[in-house]
Amino acid sequence: MKTPPMSRRTALECLALTSIVGVRPGLARTPTEPVVETRLGKVRGTRVNGVYVFKGIRYAASTAGENRFMPPQPARPWAGIVDAFEFGASAPQSNPNPPPPGTPSRIILAQLPRTPGAPQTPPESEDCLFLNVWTAGVNDGRRRPVMFWLHGGFFTSGSGSTVDGTNLARRGDVVVVSVNHRLNVFGYSYLAEHGGAEFAQSGNVGMLDVVAALEWVRDNIAAFGGDPSRVMVFGESGGGMKTSFLMAAPAAKGLMHRAAVQSGPGLRMMERAQAVRATDALLHELNLDAKRVRDLQKVPIRQLLGACFAVKTRYPDKYYTDLETFAPVVDGTVLPRHPFDPDAPAQSADVPLLIGWNQHEMTFFMGDDPDAFTLDDAGLQRRAADFLGERGAQAIALYRRRYPGATPSDLYIQMWSDFSIMTATLRQAERKAAQGRAPVFVYRFDWQSPVLGGKLKSLHTVENAFVWNDIEGSPLVAGADADVKRLAGQVSEAWVTFAMAGAPSGGLGKWPGYDLQSRSTMLINTTSRIENDPTREERIFLSA
Repeated sequence: MKTPPMSRRTALECLALTSIVGVRPGLARTPTEPVVETRLGKVRGTRVNGVYVFKGIRYAASTAGENRFMPPQPARPWAGIVDAFEFGASAPQSNPNPPPPGTPSRIILAQLPRTPGAPQTPPESEDCLFLNVWTAGVNDGRRRPVMFWLHGGFFTSGSGSTVDGTNLARRGDVVVVSVNHRLNVFGYSYLAEHGGAEFAQSGNVGMLDVVAALEWVRDNIAAFGGDPSRVMVFGESGGGMKTSFLMAAPAAKGLMHRAAVQSGPGLRMMERAQAVRATDALLHELNLDAKRVRDLQKVPIRQLLGACFAVKTRYPDKYYTDLETFAPVVDGTVLPRHPFDPDAPAQSADVPLLIGWNQHEMTFFMGDDPDAFTLDDAGLQRRAADFLGERGAQAIALYRRRYPGATPSDLYIQMWSDFSIMTATLRQAERKAAQGRAPVFVYRFDWQSPVLGGKLKSLHTVENAFVWNDIEGSPLVAGADADVKRLAGQVSEAWVTFAMAGAPSGGLGKWPGYDLQSRSTMLINTTSRIENDPTREERIFLSA
């Protein structure tokens, strides 16, 4: 099967742009500044619209110097009170050799104006292990469910500072946590083959950072009004893949009690052979031999990032199931197996799963392919052949029957979206449901954005604004009417009730679990409904 028109890595490596989707800046704080005592020391937050906000709380030590490529190290306790008013540094992720100005962006959201007043992403640093907390109450003895967010950006980019949990915390009476962790070459360089036992965990330290943050939640969240026994880990795109990783990582066992995967199925991670190849290519870019792995800890950040992006260009990822560089590794210790291949992991069998996709995911990635929106039949045939090979003509016939009256561009968008994200999403749901233990709830998000003349449809990331109940902060939800505002409340309520009880009750209405007989799926729109196996023909064809 041939590679589709855009490789998976090139499509997802820029997902830090999701920072402009479904978020808005915090409003001015009131004079009431709460103080909470953590196990490391006291932190002072702010109060915004009735919600207590703590930004930039350190959960582990700096990852610079000899801590680079090492598991996260404990942070030192502090005396006095530390102000938690500003987001902490983002992980290093910027390409030091970016494309020249005017180069078309693959991510179509770059064409949209930035939301007025949206917060700027903090500077990048290896001292980046910080988290943020939004809560409706502190030191009050309450035990609210915790919604622990993992940002998108594949495993390459992004930041926990690109969301605002104020609305969720206030409306849902939950505690919201977002986190920064190591990315790209800093978080996923597999050095064990050359560096020995000292670097045995280097290929997964970015995910070990997340585990450390979850341990911080376990040990400290009660003081912020949270319940450490009801922690929901949820994430979109790359954040969904990270959530899937945690479901199979022994170090995370017992730290998460519900999981939600939004447009980011995580069936497989990298094999060691691919990881070693990426490491060798990195060493080659830096003119280092395999005996000089430790020297990588001394390479300046910009130089290391430059080599990282050069390697990623040489070995682009293709699909969620075909990772090639600087992503989590099945190393036999931190990750002993693929998360959901060939089946669901036993260690999280009792963790309920909420999983789904958006109907037209791939319009998000068409920024450098404007012709895709005005295809003729010949263009459709060429593109279908690109990612389906000789089965392209069969796929076109199937989709014409399923979507009568659709234009060639509409058919291409639907086919590519189903092929790229829907199939893996449903496979993950199937394997979880086959365990017969915790329930699985499946959705497809169908609401379509009106921006850019409506051509983006139900694109990748659009559901974030609804999950966070923050449509005013999203450029994709322009001019929301009463129905759209009501939908945002319904979707956020479903996610909150899932965090509370492990089932998305209320909000969108009765939502039965997914099983291999009915395949009940919630189709989310201003009028939502349950439909059994709504993409049966496409699912069977694309999975063959």
